[in-house]
Amino acid sequence: MTLKPSPTSSRRSFLKASTLAASAIALRGSNILAQATQADAHIEIMPGEPIATISPEIYSHFIEHLGGVIYDGVWVGENSKIPNQRGVRTAFIDAMRAVRAPLLRWPGGCFADSYDWRDGIGPASKRPARTAFWGQQDTNQYGLHEFMRTCRAIGCKPYLASNLRTLPARDFYQQIEYCNAPAGNVPSNSAAPAVPNSFATERAANGDVTPFNVDIWGVGNESWGCGGNLTPEEYAAEYRRFTAWTPSYTREPLRFVAVGPNGDDVDWTTRLFKALHANPERRHLWGLSVHYYTSGSPSKFAAGDALQFNDADFYDLLTRGSIMERVVTDHWGAMADTDKEHRVKLVVDEWGAWYGKGTELAPEYNLSQQSTMRDALLTGITLDIFQRHADKVAVANVAQSINCIHSLMLAQGDKFTVTPTFHVFKMYLPHQGAQAVRAEFKAPDIANPLANAPIPVGGNSYRGSLEAVKTLAGLSGSASVATTGNGKVLTLSVVNPHLDKALTTEVAVRGATIASAKGTVLVSKDVHDHNDFAHPDAVKPTIATVAGPAGGRLLHTFPAASVTTLELTLA
Repeated sequence: MTLKPSPTSSRRSFLKASTLAASAIALRGSNILAQATQADAHIEIMPGEPIATISPEIYSHFIEHLGGVIYDGVWVGENSKIPNQRGVRTAFIDAMRAVRAPLLRWPGGCFADSYDWRDGIGPASKRPARTAFWGQQDTNQYGLHEFMRTCRAIGCKPYLASNLRTLPARDFYQQIEYCNAPAGNVPSNSAAPAVPNSFATERAANGDVTPFNVDIWGVGNESWGCGGNLTPEEYAAEYRRFTAWTPSYTREPLRFVAVGPNGDDVDWTTRLFKALHANPERRHLWGLSVHYYTSGSPSKFAAGDALQFNDADFYDLLTRGSIMERVVTDHWGAMADTDKEHRVKLVVDEWGAWYGKGTELAPEYNLSQQSTMRDALLTGITLDIFQRHADKVAVANVAQSINCIHSLMLAQGDKFTVTPTFHVFKMYLPHQGAQAVRAEFKAPDIANPLANAPIPVGGNSYRGSLEAVKTLAGLSGSASVATTGNGKVLTLSVVNPHLDKALTTEVAVRGATIASAKGTVLVSKDVHDHNDFAHPDAVKPTIATVAGPAGGRLLHTFPAASVTTLELTLA
């Protein structure tokens, strides 16, 4: 199906061409303050108002035994002609290293609560084949040790989502012991001689003498749905039972993540925390998992389409994606009713744009979809929300890393490409570990053309009041400060969601002046543009033209439908 151009589309090519030709304007001398009144938007950054250190783990990732994620995406096999490292696709490893992936979540997703971790250990030839949660055959050639090899090759930490629905608490206890028990003889508390831990011995026999030292564990997944259809009170009892007196081999306690809500279901969070606090033994409750997907808008397709969307669909998706901010603040407030000191942090285990069928790589690649510039903008909007709330969000995992939903990569056989989302992750690298600071963005809001349209049910989409989806910020972003060998450097990331309007913006830093500036921009001639195997570089970032600041301030034009990062050296 081909969509007819919208009324604004006919003039978009001219406007985008003009924008790309001159993406920045700087005013010099004493005229800057007078001419700044002509700016379309204003950004004021307050380095003196810190929020928190931005956890690198909000840039984390997620892979599940689903469609082409594991088999053909991550795992090609040791005997494959496709370049690999002990069976793991080399291109996948390289791309994850390029974005400095800090954490990788596995094996699910819904798959986790049907998975027996023992099926994936031992000689590969003896591992059982199972019918997995998503209806496909799983050979278990990719199991626990292969996952740990993947993490080591990437240089990231493992995050295990454990089975609470179909395995008993004993299996969770023993999985921790298998992963973390030290090698060699274990001292005894009695007069009996020290002996090797049997699980450590088994792990060594399976190829890994050194413990995996997994410190973050998801206790179940979506227990309100595919993980057991439990009530918050029922899940609270299971969580306490699974985490009671689990083994620990370091001074640092394990980080247990409890199953949180679907989207903005504050009732789940309120009742769960009340039930958990009914018993003082809340062993190492460290994080609350939150899942929020943005489903494609329904104006022309049942669940939206990744490639065929009009202007109204574009604005609607980004507007509903921005609800992530409300999801974060609503649950943070609900947690405070019982966790007044906010010891528990938010873990956004799954997020991204989820569309209907039509752009999957092949029929068997369940939930794979294309990724366009629209998804790049959603990525920037979402990461900026996490950074503006760096005091609340400790971990976030985009769903998923490859061949599924909001992917950074697509792979099929020997074909491979990165998506626009990958580029945004790479552009935002300077924020990792920096100090988030308050910034105010002032620009007229954009009305959501589909504010009164029904929101699709499914795909974990937001199901709340339509009042929350009426407007989209005309300019949004986040700011962070890091100290380098050259002094203080401020990173500013900015998303301009206007389809046909570049925004000339005055950027000022309260209490400081901008000595120099440089930047990177991701923009394309059309928001439908995307990378595929034949055109892997159709969408890629370029160096932004940033003229020198004048009067300690900067006047910069952010192109229409773009994601920009500016590196500002402060005087």
